Amino acid sequence: MDIDIEAAVTYPTESDDWVLTVLIGGILALFSFLLLPLFLVTGYIVRVIRAGIADDPAPPTFDDWGTLLVEGFVGFVVTLVYQLVPLIVLGVTVGGSILALLTGSEVGAGLGIFGLLGGMSLGLILSVVFGYFGVVGLANYAHERRFGAAFDVGLVRSVALDGDYAVPFFYGVALLLAAAVVTSVFSFIPFLGQIVGVFVTFYAQIGASRLWGLGYAASRDLAGDRDSGIDDATTVV
Repeated sequence: MDIDIEAAVTYPTESDDWVLTVLIGGILALFSFLLLPLFLVTGYIVRVIRAGIADDPAPPTFDDWGTLLVEGFVGFVVTLVYQLVPLIVLGVTVGGSILALLTGSEVGAGLGIFGLLGGMSLGLILSVVFGYFGVVGLANYAHERRFGAAFDVGLVRSVALDGDYAVPFFYGVALLLAAAVVTSVFSFIPFLGQIVGVFVTFYAQIGASRLWGLGYAASRDLAGDRDSGIDDATTVV
């Protein structure tokens, strides 16, 4: 499928309430360590993916908070399940490396540093690989509104191996990386830089999530399917 990267970048602004939406999302993201705000942000991302599947030209708003919270919790669990292997690998390798460093010997220090760097690199690679499939699962949950749909192995594999999904996925990742570069520039400003970075990242997440929804829809030939609209269905966990 053809990718309009300019449309993806400007998509978050295609609403009269876009400033308020980004403001709310950024504030919630700032307090995501409290989990409840994290669930709400995740619920919004699920909603954006659904809007992308339906090819809605405008981003969704923060409303219907109860549904947003439920879908955010389910979306969080889905993401966590898909990231279990990377998390386990990271925990084992980093934990083992720390133990090696604590031996105090030169050999232990060498093995510890090597294991720490190797473990973090491997964890990052696995996180991207499993995240690639995890976004398909999240998109299928957004579309079907069923928790089990996120783990439909046959469908997830079918979409993940389709170029119509793969290309938008990596464009979305590139958008997030660009946001990370912008964030790193602001990071030189103490305190304020970190706050601005959170809002920039949330803005980029909206654009990336739309691309993922569009890619999922194109792979399943669902583009323009209004039956998955935001306001006319009930979430089933």
